[in-house]
Amino acid sequence: MRKNRLLSLFLAGLVLSAQAVFAETESEEYEKFERISSYAANLYIDENVTTETIMEEALRIVMKDKPELMNELIKAGFQSLDEYTEFYTKEEYELFEKNLNHIVYGIGVIIQQLDDYVTVMSCTEGGGAAAAGVQSGDKIAKVDGVDVKGQSVDKVQDLVVGELGTEVTITFLRGEQEFERTITRQEVKGTTVAGEILEGNIGYIAIVNFASETANEFVKVLEEFDASGVTDIILDLRDNPGGYLGAAVDIASVTVPEGVIVDTVYRDERNNSTAYSYLKEPKYKFAVLINENTASAAEVLASAIGDSGIGILVGDRSYGKGVIQQMFEIWDGCAFKVTTGRYFTRNGYDINGNGIEPNEYVDNTTKRIDITKYSTFDYQTKPSVGETSPNVLAAKERLKILGYYTGSVNDNFDEAFREAVTAFQATNGLFPYGVLDVSTQATMENVFYKLEELVDNQLFYAYEYFGGNRADLME
Repeated sequence: MRKNRLLSLFLAGLVLSAQAVFAETESEEYEKFERISSYAANLYIDENVTTETIMEEALRIVMKDKPELMNELIKAGFQSLDEYTEFYTKEEYELFEKNLNHIVYGIGVIIQQLDDYVTVMSCTEGGGAAAAGVQSGDKIAKVDGVDVKGQSVDKVQDLVVGELGTEVTITFLRGEQEFERTITRQEVKGTTVAGEILEGNIGYIAIVNFASETANEFVKVLEEFDASGVTDIILDLRDNPGGYLGAAVDIASVTVPEGVIVDTVYRDERNNSTAYSYLKEPKYKFAVLINENTASAAEVLASAIGDSGIGILVGDRSYGKGVIQQMFEIWDGCAFKVTTGRYFTRNGYDINGNGIEPNEYVDNTTKRIDITKYSTFDYQTKPSVGETSPNVLAAKERLKILGYYTGSVNDNFDEAFREAVTAFQATNGLFPYGVLDVSTQATMENVFYKLEELVDNQLFYAYEYFGGNRADLME
């Protein structure tokens, strides 16, 4: 009885949701249905019958005949609420839970759903994706030939991860151009915090997302900084999609002076809460790097630092996700994630849809790669497998940066390098036979010369804010 009751309530909710959606789009089909149902309801002998009850019964009958439509209908109903509310089938929910594990065999990327594509937000250092030349902003179009446009993060991640040592072929979309990389799956540990001490005793910490161990990892980096007397810290939250709100609150509690960290507000006011910092004497000053992909929990931490006055925000306006989701499992193993709350910053600002404005707007730029730093071709010899040559060294340097080659950079022409040369030739309209001939050298140099590299003006600004010399970061 309880199951039927819940189903009835849910169907009624879908009726109202469908009415709102169709009304917005002014669907001719819906208008026809509504008019006919309205006429029927007004003429029917039972005055208790309404357009809504006719629609509800229609849904019941259609789903009884075609039960496979139920999940599609529920998903559509949830999608009509907001972009974060989502329904999971039993299989999808099992996958979601599995992906909460922070040790997987994958390619080493942090990914986020942006519009129709799951997009690479960052690559982990030493991971297969980074070695293959994958960059932040690359969109995942296919995995082993399977079109994943419009698929969820969890679905795409399930296709990407697999058994240790196996290969996965991914088609990426960079701008308007597609490119394909075959990457060997490696163990990807859930380390989400990286830190180092820059010249001038300035600390640098990057947080790629907020997981269960992020706060502990952050504290370990602070302990290393304390041992070296570091008090000025550049905190890089660019391209951080968020994660566990509690992790951001825990970090704020050991860095932000006493006061509010974040207010959380729910539909039921009894659930409202405020997270506080009780830190009397904060020891660090921050320059926080943010951009248009800094979202959710990352925005909470950035705003707490900025609002408290212990740091400045540098970069671009953040994403603007200031809502909270909760996960609920239902009777048949399915589950749904629904937006239940909203959070406000230390100063009472509503982030959602607005984002956080930096204290200093700084744009990154690009510049042509400096080819004088690399070995040169002689455009005379054409080495092949088994040979050594300065041309091989020059080509390996270029193909590694271009993403075709992932091995050691030396002057030895091995089989792995032959495969990289062949792939480059095939991509650039050359005869793909794996010999580093003069035409291939010239084409490679032309492609490499046109390559642009990032000028991280945001990092430079933060470094100079603490008295650093930009030239020290460029060495």
